Amino acid sequence: MHWFDVSGNQLEGPVSFSIFANASSLVFLDLSSNYELEVDTESPSWILTFQLAVLKLASCNLNKKNGHVVPSFISTQINLWFLDLSNNSLEGGIPCQLFLNNSITQLYLRSNKIEGSFLDCFINGTSNLDMFDISDNRVKGPIPENFISIFSTSYDVAMSSNELEGKIPSSFGSIFFSILDLSNNKLSGTIPRSLTGNDTTESTLIYLNLSNNTLQGEMLPRESNLTRLQYLNLGSNHFEGIISPAISNSPLGILDVRDNYLSGNIPKWLYDHPHLVSILLSGNHLEGHLTQRLCRMQRLQVFDVSRNRLSGGIPSCLDNVTFWKKSSPSATNSNYFTQFGELYYLLTSDNWLFFHGLDFESVFRIKGKVYTFKGVPLLLMTVIDLSSNQLTGGIPIEMGELSQLWSLNLSHNSLTGSIPISFQNLKSVENLDLSYNKLRGKIPSELVGLTSLSAFSVAYNNLSGQIPFERQFSTFEMQCYDNNPELCGGPLPTKCSSTNQLKEEKDEKERNRIIDHPLFFYGFVAVSYAFGFWACFGILIIKKNWREKYFRVVDRYIESLLEFLSKYR
Repeated sequence: MHWFDVSGNQLEGPVSFSIFANASSLVFLDLSSNYELEVDTESPSWILTFQLAVLKLASCNLNKKNGHVVPSFISTQINLWFLDLSNNSLEGGIPCQLFLNNSITQLYLRSNKIEGSFLDCFINGTSNLDMFDISDNRVKGPIPENFISIFSTSYDVAMSSNELEGKIPSSFGSIFFSILDLSNNKLSGTIPRSLTGNDTTESTLIYLNLSNNTLQGEMLPRESNLTRLQYLNLGSNHFEGIISPAISNSPLGILDVRDNYLSGNIPKWLYDHPHLVSILLSGNHLEGHLTQRLCRMQRLQVFDVSRNRLSGGIPSCLDNVTFWKKSSPSATNSNYFTQFGELYYLLTSDNWLFFHGLDFESVFRIKGKVYTFKGVPLLLMTVIDLSSNQLTGGIPIEMGELSQLWSLNLSHNSLTGSIPISFQNLKSVENLDLSYNKLRGKIPSELVGLTSLSAFSVAYNNLSGQIPFERQFSTFEMQCYDNNPELCGGPLPTKCSSTNQLKEEKDEKERNRIIDHPLFFYGFVAVSYAFGFWACFGILIIKKNWREKYFRVVDRYIESLLEFLSKYR
């Protein structure tokens, strides 16, 4: 037997590794993702006869009755190149012996309870690691400057969700990273200039996640050369200044710089970026207007600029964004990186998602609650979040054509006018938040056709009339309508009286009466005629050269007509 793979089943109960003792030809062993299994490698005592190349023991309660220790027999495996012990609650210090095993090139220790400092391992010794994941553990202290000595010249590393502190070593610039994930730690200082390339050296980074640290300074070094970067997450740090133009020439698909101190306008080149599908800029100090250039971003799925200082109106051309309007998102036809094989593979491949545990995630605020989406569910998100800015004017009726939107949040602005009836076409919307604005008029009864709607709020506006109380709308609580004094019915204690209804009907009839009145019709015709007359002849009076050309044309026409008539006299 050379190959034994029972991964991803529902096996349960204790299993001793001694059952493989005599499998001298075994080179591939995978017991991973059997969550009720209890694999014991330490007892009873046994003598191995095999030399493994691949060992996968993730999520199988490894050595649960023996203190969750790293299997001791691994030190005898001289041909082992792939080792995965993730998600087993392994305890104790960092297993330095694994780093010094020169045969191991891919090592995954994610989601355990490993403690200690890298300083204990990396002072001496080298190895050939090119893929290393120790995310979601309890590793503390700084990253040693000579950390790279245990790696080959090209590698991927994920050390997120630990307690690492200090600066990112400048020596990282001498390694050809594809993936670097140091998110959710306590790192400080600036991003090393050596890490992101320069005028003469391209960075090999495809995926860079430094979010949730205390990094500061400019967003990226100015001379950065990130020609391969497709995912950038610098959210929840202390970066200042403008959105870095260093990414303008990157094939970037996801940009996440939420919750920093970035300022200035959203740059024009960002709207013109051909590959961006997810832009997350919320929680900064950005100013200026949303421009018509936004409507050119045909691949855009997620646009979150909430909690900034943006002003002006909402562009009326958003219905030009194809994916918000026509596509039907699925895990197989998502806009995310279908043109970029490498990162699309990272997002969808079980191998990369499981072993690397890459944190492709987005956080969305829905009715005050925070929801996090990761991996494939993130591929399906279609979101516009313009909340908590200083936007004014009406809601463009064209937004009702965005039939593939999952979430639309326009809350906490100063929007006026009415809720567009065209919103009845938002057939995919599950979250619609229009609260804390200055909207007037009725809640369109046509919105009851939005059967996917699960979160809705129009609180703190100036809406009036009867609340539609059918289908999904019968499930929304009173808080969804708070502080609209003239609303009635539905879950509110204020019931709609016949007076309210008669007043609404009377107002509607009065509006129709005015429009249908003959005086209105003749007045409209007269105004239109006068406007057309002066639009034509007013220009001729003002523009002398146009007037001369006009009369020359008339003279030639009259001469031609007289000449034609003279032939028949």
